[in-house]
Amino acid sequence: MATQDISADATDTEGAETTVLFVDDEPDLLEVYELLCESEYDVLTATGGAEALETFGSHVDFAFFDRRMPEMSGDEIIETLRDEGYETPMGIISAVDPENEPGAAYASYLTKPIDADEIQSAVDQHT
Repeated sequence: MATQDISADATDTEGAETTVLFVDDEPDLLEVYELLCESEYDVLTATGGAEALETFGSHVDFAFFDRRMPEMSGDEIIETLRDEGYETPMGIISAVDPENEPGAAYASYLTKPIDADEIQSAVDQHT
C-alpha cells in the first residue's frame, strides 16, 4: 500500500487536520484502518520499519505500530523515533496482550481486533 501524499488542500472532512500513521506488515489491515479512519483523519500507512521511518515527520499527529513485524518491531520503531527527538504520541496495535512495562514509550496500547471508536478515543486523548 502506498503512502499518501500530504498536501496543503487536505480533505474538507471534519477532523482531517489530524494526521494518523498506521504501520503494519499486513496490507489488508492497513486498508481496514484506512477505511475506519479516513472520515476523521488524514491517514498515512507504511508496511514496515524502513517505510515508517521514511514517512514519519512533524506532520504526523499520532502513529500506531504493529508490535510484531518481521523487519523491525513497533517497539523498535518507537524507540528509534524517540531517539531522533520525536515526542509525537504513538501507540501499539497488536494481537499480543500488553506486557507490564512501566517505562513504555507509547501512549496507547490496543489489542486486535479493534474498531474505529477505540482508535478515535486513543487519538483524541493524546492530540
